[in-house]
Amino acid sequence: MYKPKILVLALAVAISLVLFSLAHINLAFAQENEQTEPFSAMLSGGEEVPPVDTTATGVASFTVEGGESIKYDVNVTGMDKVTAAHIHNAPKGENGEVVVTLLKADSPTGQISGSLTNGTITASNLEGQMQGSPFRDIIRALERGEAYVNVHTEKNPNGEIRGQISAVE
Repeated sequence: MYKPKILVLALAVAISLVLFSLAHINLAFAQENEQTEPFSAMLSGGEEVPPVDTTATGVASFTVEGGESIKYDVNVTGMDKVTAAHIHNAPKGENGEVVVTLLKADSPTGQISGSLTNGTITASNLEGQMQGSPFRDIIRALERGEAYVNVHTEKNPNGEIRGQISAVE
């Protein structure tokens, strides 16, 4: 008489443990993916709007970390007298508002071929239309391809090289 009740109870416990384990695995997988969500942008004068005639190029990389911050690294080649670097909010082929300042030089740099700037973006770094918005908004802009990196120089104050940010596949 007790054997069926014990069997049912044991089966219920086993099912509960399996469901709990699956939920834990899914949560860990989601957190792991969010922490290593990579994005990049290839920067060139041809991507500027309007295009800029320059031999300078660059690469910007971004890694979303836990949905609360984004690490970035911007490397350039053949740049001179850089004044600023930003993330702007706009699709490819359109100019948009600055939403994150990556670099603001007190005075123009000298020749640069290598690391221009790196750091971490948090909610406190959002500006323009994204200031005060949830941090997830900047991540969504990156995911949708609605943001670009622009490096400004003394010669090209509106931007010398630019690249649309997209997910690394």
